[in-house]
Amino acid sequence: MKKSDEKAGLVGAIRQKAIGWPDLANMEKHGKREDASGQRRQVRDDAPLVFGTLDLAEARRAHMQGVKQSGRSACIHALVQYPTGLLDGASERDQKAMLNHAVGFLNGFHGGDAVFAARLDRDEKGRHTVDVFLLPRYEFRYKDGRTARKASVSKFSKAEAQRRFDKDDRRSQGSALQDAFYEYLRDKMGLDSVLPPERKKTTTKDRLEPEELALKKDRQKLQDNARGFLRTDRAARKRNAAEALKLAQDRKAFAAERTEAIPALVEAQRLAERQGDRTRADKLKGLLSTLKRTSGAPAKLKPMPTGKATRIVDELFKAVGDESR
Repeated sequence: MKKSDEKAGLVGAIRQKAIGWPDLANMEKHGKREDASGQRRQVRDDAPLVFGTLDLAEARRAHMQGVKQSGRSACIHALVQYPTGLLDGASERDQKAMLNHAVGFLNGFHGGDAVFAARLDRDEKGRHTVDVFLLPRYEFRYKDGRTARKASVSKFSKAEAQRRFDKDDRRSQGSALQDAFYEYLRDKMGLDSVLPPERKKTTTKDRLEPEELALKKDRQKLQDNARGFLRTDRAARKRNAAEALKLAQDRKAFAAERTEAIPALVEAQRLAERQGDRTRADKLKGLLSTLKRTSGAPAKLKPMPTGKATRIVDELFKAVGDESR
């Protein structure tokens, strides 16, 4: 095993993203295996472990009853990836622990009241990933003493980034989340061998959502198929061109042979008639008639020396398998 693979099994990862209602609907279909990508990824029939419900839109509405939201996002989707070398994805005990700890960590990170649904898929190849859906709620206090329930997708992420790095840009928010998760794995879950995540050198997106990944793979497959069809088409065109060239050459050679053979047959037929060889003359006449039919209009005949005509006729009879004289 490569060093990078060994290290990958000792590192946990987490990412979160604010999503809209269309994304939430797609993820609900994916969780219920009502989409094509979810069905393609199934390798076993095990049902998912679920916190709350698979009905994400309804769970979100219930979660937000009496709560005023800042912003228009439907919620946060967090993807929690546990170290594959430290937890057994085939163990139901470890699976339940991963689900519960994912909920517990994100609730704690986002103020204590955030998660409304979570799911660990067990029918896919990998069983160390938990999808968590949350919208952090908190109590807001006005200057006059009144309070109200509010929700925000970024309030707690920004606060933690500010606490750790004295800034709250998106990169700092992501780093704060990763660091907090690493500490949780080490201190709360007791995974002593867990390694801290490496800092990203760029801010480019390094993971696609399941639906995006499936679409990307489908597009790549279509492109590969198209390239394959083009290669096959080019090969077929090249082969057809070569065959057409050969056919044209064969036709040209046949036409030349036919042009030379017809006068020879005429001379040979006349010679056979003069010699009184009626059988040979009739055969030559039939062969001459066949050659003229293949040429369309009769060719203008040129006289040919008797010796050459006889030699050509002998070769013609040999070619058709008749050597009787």
